[in-house]
Amino acid sequence: MRNVIAAVLLAALPATTGAQQVGILPVKLLDTSREARDQQQDHQRRMDILAETLLSEIDDASLIGADVVATCSPETTECLLGLARDSGDDQALFIVAQKTSTLILQLFANLVDTESGDLILSRNLNFRGDNDDAWRRAGRFLARQMREAGE
Repeated sequence: MRNVIAAVLLAALPATTGAQQVGILPVKLLDTSREARDQQQDHQRRMDILAETLLSEIDDASLIGADVVATCSPETTECLLGLARDSGDDQALFIVAQKTSTLILQLFANLVDTESGDLILSRNLNFRGDNDDAWRRAGRFLARQMREAGE
């Protein structure tokens, strides 16, 4: 009889999976490579590739668009976390890429709790190659790092 009562009580509780919704903010780029050729369009495409790769690799992820982020002026941490929270995200992923030379890039990725502002995960990754494939591989690697840290 106790088992039946327990089963009825458990069935009445809302189902929770424990999954956290992750809002991916637009990737930022700091280019200190001093390359002569303007690569702004290439870099924007690659930052979009990185974000799209993360979106496809991270369960329960969503992209927070640049148009939404533009409503934060200035872009303070509190405002950005508020946007993510208002979008239904439990966590916000902040990423800055730094290009130091033609071949060497670094990603600084921080996953932050949207309610408390606490840092959940921080990763600094180096990768080689300023091309679409290199950025895609970096995205897959970062997603794998995040999954492994959550296990």
